[in-house]
Amino acid sequence: MNLILNILKTIPLFQALTEEEHLSIINHITLQYYPAHYKLFEKGLLGNAMYILKSGMVRIYNEQGDLASLGEGDFFGEMALIEDQPRMASAETLSDCEVFVLNKEDFASLMQKSPETAKKVQDAYLDRKQKDA
Repeated sequence: MNLILNILKTIPLFQALTEEEHLSIINHITLQYYPAHYKLFEKGLLGNAMYILKSGMVRIYNEQGDLASLGEGDFFGEMALIEDQPRMASAETLSDCEVFVLNKEDFASLMQKSPETAKKVQDAYLDRKQKDA
């Protein structure tokens, strides 16, 4: 639990949340196992989850090649929780992986139950979008 809590605190969308709000998110996260060379998602498809690596390695890539290699404690796909946009890259496991997964519908349900949390996440999202622009 400490690992996932510490990682959530580093994710820009969730940094402003209280420990109680972090714990409510953790209650919606599931631990999944994926074999090596499993495609988690493909570029161009709508995202429906974010991922946090507990163990293993994942590569993020597009048609030009590899964009990133991610390992334990790294997270990716978080913008899919808020945006209804196609994925900007594909993700594939390089080894057997344990991955914490937060599904978009679980996240949306959580945000509906807590407008305060939703506002903090929305503010962080808008801040990030302005920095990316």
